[in-house]
Amino acid sequence: MRQVSITDIAQAAGVSPSTVSRALQDHPRISLERRKAIQALAREMGYRPSQVARSLVTGHTRTLGVAVTDVTDPFVAEVMKGAEAASRKADYGLLFAMSNRDPSQEVAAAQILLDHQVDGMVVISSRANARYNEMLSGRGPKHGSQIPLVLVNNAQPGPNVFSVRMDNRDGACQAVTYLRELGHRRIAFVAGPEGGCSSRERLEGYRQGMAENGLRPDLKLIVTGGGLLEDGPRALRTLLDLADPPTAVLCYNDLAAIGLLAAAAAAGLHIPDDLSVIGYDNIPLSRFTIPPLTTVDQPKETLGRLAVMMCICALNGEPVKDAVLTGELIVRGSTNLHSKEKGPT
Repeated sequence: MRQVSITDIAQAAGVSPSTVSRALQDHPRISLERRKAIQALAREMGYRPSQVARSLVTGHTRTLGVAVTDVTDPFVAEVMKGAEAASRKADYGLLFAMSNRDPSQEVAAAQILLDHQVDGMVVISSRANARYNEMLSGRGPKHGSQIPLVLVNNAQPGPNVFSVRMDNRDGACQAVTYLRELGHRRIAFVAGPEGGCSSRERLEGYRQGMAENGLRPDLKLIVTGGGLLEDGPRALRTLLDLADPPTAVLCYNDLAAIGLLAAAAAAGLHIPDDLSVIGYDNIPLSRFTIPPLTTVDQPKETLGRLAVMMCICALNGEPVKDAVLTGELIVRGSTNLHSKEKGPT
């Protein structure tokens, strides 16, 4: 079906195309009565303004670029859902590009979005860190200015750079404290991707929780990972091979924890009697594992909505402040009292 043009409206209204154009822009040179009549006719005919043409006049595309690590990651998908809802409400479009968890691909993805003349950028779980100031410099509407950038679960200094993130240290510390209250002393940590801000902060929170609860950290209980399902089986094999294996495990995210639950079941371990497990993110799937996964909740859609709202506020010249959200420990069936704390049955 052919798109209705300004010329079509002009022919139907019996006026010139320039008169229609001015009327649709609420130009004062066109009488209010005629403006309303032409605007009503445009709506009736199903006219939609060309965003490309509008951008040539205004210098704005009303489009935000969103760089993500991996769209198959349930955490990222939930953040994107919030971002899309906020942009649609504000009449902005979104362009997505994926980095496949690779810093160099993230830089390339961001460059592609910038080449499409996006008005602002949102980056979810960035691993490129300090590269953005260089890329965004001179991209703003004023000479030498920088378009707004909002980082989700990361932060970096720079002009027009903002962040919305979780208090990852507090969330991990909450989880360790809860496990200690259940009587666990040998608590392991399955780390996230190397170089990731959230991974570093959650490891710091794990160490803080151990120290605050009088537990000496054992380096053998910290296992490397990448925030993937495959981390769980690898980590479990490493931990079970220890002379003194842990009785509880905190994982960088729910994906690693779900992988660990599956590996534990295959190894004949009973969760949580043999091993308590805590994830991080509270993705929808975490409620349906066997047993359901105890996890630290991140308000994922809120992160996405806030990121877009902050970016648009910055574009409008409104003051923007960084936001730090607090996670909540969601207790489910994958954690239990340590067997020595249960007493006789």
